[in-house]
Amino acid sequence: MKSVFLLFCLIFLLGGARIDGAAFVWPTPSTAFAEGRPFTDWVQATASGIPESGLFGCVRNGGRRFHEGIDIAPVLPRRRGEATDPVFAFADGRVAYINASPGNSGYGRYVVLEHPQMQPAVYSLYSHLARIDDSLTEGAVVVAGDTLGIMGRSAGGYTIPRERAHLHFEIGLRLSDSFQEWFDRQGFGSANHHGLWNGMNLVGLDPLDFLTQARDGRVSGVGEYFSGLPAGVVLRVSTDSIPDLLMRYPFLLQGSVPAEGLAGWEVVLTGWGLPLRLIPLRAEDFGEATVPGSITIAAVDPEELGAYACRQIVTLQGEQATLGRGGVRILQLIFNFS
Repeated sequence: MKSVFLLFCLIFLLGGARIDGAAFVWPTPSTAFAEGRPFTDWVQATASGIPESGLFGCVRNGGRRFHEGIDIAPVLPRRRGEATDPVFAFADGRVAYINASPGNSGYGRYVVLEHPQMQPAVYSLYSHLARIDDSLTEGAVVVAGDTLGIMGRSAGGYTIPRERAHLHFEIGLRLSDSFQEWFDRQGFGSANHHGLWNGMNLVGLDPLDFLTQARDGRVSGVGEYFSGLPAGVVLRVSTDSIPDLLMRYPFLLQGSVPAEGLAGWEVVLTGWGLPLRLIPLRAEDFGEATVPGSITIAAVDPEELGAYACRQIVTLQGEQATLGRGGVRILQLIFNFS
């Protein structure tokens, strides 16, 4: 059930902060972010105790493991040692997916919303829930501040201690409509329980950076935020197919797709692999004959790639740049390559 008082506090503190013309809220009852307090006042660290381990980026295992979102600690009184904080939809949207079986995912119980009013129409993800609100159904429309569930510590394959219950919160893009085909080709030896909303098919942006810029009036929408993100790598992919990624996120298309003669794409990614732009290419743009499916590295930003080296989008050794396994996976999903 929605707490009207808590939501009033969050909305009041955020004032006129909006994303693509609509108000947003912090997804938990904590008011620290809205008050402009440091992240250490709301973040949930891992067992390391390092506050940054609950943020976005290569912040886990001494920088060797990537964390796709932010972890938000509870603030309300606990009941028998368990967190009781409600979890709110951060913006208006539609319920895209509900996973009520905690053992099937490292996310535990989780809910995914899509936000069609935003351009691009990003998803938001809320995981490790103790309970999902009984009224929530896939396809339902929600508004900013609607209760999605109760914060918790559910997770598949490991146990989150009571004292580290939290909300894992993500915002990002879904890479492929052909995810199941890609998944089946990998030979993982396990089932995909989550369809298109499997975490391997999702790539996030930094929620704290994005919401901070929106709160402070530095960006007015998702598209403006994307436009300000630095490129980590520019890749050239030889293929005459049009990625379904562009059907969901037409904002990413730069230029127009030729009616005839499409030979490939220039793909601009952040250092951690978030697609920023896809630019259609003709054969003459490549400068030489290419084999369909070939991938070349056109440009790199060593500083950006170095900051997210754990993602292995591109590996750098001196002046030699090589596509890493993280970069291969993203391109496989975008273009449905084997």
